[in-house]
Amino acid sequence: MEKNNNQRPRKVPFHKMIPNMITLTAMASGMSSIKFAIAATSPTLTKAEAFQKWELSVLCIVAAAFMDAFDGAAARLLKAQSKLGAELDSFSDFICFGVAPAIVVYLWSLDAIGRWGWTVALLFAMATALRLARFNIASDDKDPNDPLSKYFTGVPSPMGAALAILPLIMSFQIDDPSQGVDKIAAGVLGNPHIVGAWLLISAALMVSHIPTFSTKQIRIAYKMRIIALAIFCILIASLLADPWATLSLLSAIYLGALPFGLLHYNRKAAALSAGEKDPDDQDTDE
Repeated sequence: MEKNNNQRPRKVPFHKMIPNMITLTAMASGMSSIKFAIAATSPTLTKAEAFQKWELSVLCIVAAAFMDAFDGAAARLLKAQSKLGAELDSFSDFICFGVAPAIVVYLWSLDAIGRWGWTVALLFAMATALRLARFNIASDDKDPNDPLSKYFTGVPSPMGAALAILPLIMSFQIDDPSQGVDKIAAGVLGNPHIVGAWLLISAALMVSHIPTFSTKQIRIAYKMRIIALAIFCILIASLLADPWATLSLLSAIYLGALPFGLLHYNRKAAALSAGEKDPDDQDTDE
């Protein structure tokens, strides 16, 4: 069969590549986090310079988390979902929220306990890979019309990364680690055994079967939209004014909400078993 030489090559609209570009930028941010963490351990740096490198390392992971939240939304908005995008997103998430936090925390604290510290870092990275693999499989099998499918199973990987670096974030708020309460806080937050145990807890939360809230469940009443936007503005202002305290508070709120997510899931499951339906479970653009 002769090939039709007049057939035009397939072309992809530029705007449909934007979600993939966001994903690749997030991946670059995650890799940069590792680079800044390595630089922070240089013996030639002053304490102030090393502190700035650690801050940049954490900011790169936080930036990757924000980009991860928007690349999927951008793909849906631009109708640019693809298998390439889905696979790329998984690879990016593994680097940004599995490899980067593990290496950053290892270089910051766990290196002090040698091979056991590296073992804990490896376990966290592997837990992230398992979490992502399970999520990909579940996404293929889930019924989009099932209200229970809107819950995450376990803590999502971006939040797992945020929890992993939480001790480092909290250490940024210590003014003088050589005196008083600050000295005690610095000793606790930087203790490699405590940090290692916390990293294992973060890993366990990711691979657990605990139902957790997702953004798909958020519904804002029309008359409350202005208040919701005002709260968002306050949140952004807080992040700009005092990012470390704000991120610590948000992490604490998330941890406190975990039991309520489980309770909400059980109530939803019981209601569905009884044949009750919630209008908010229906996806609508109205």
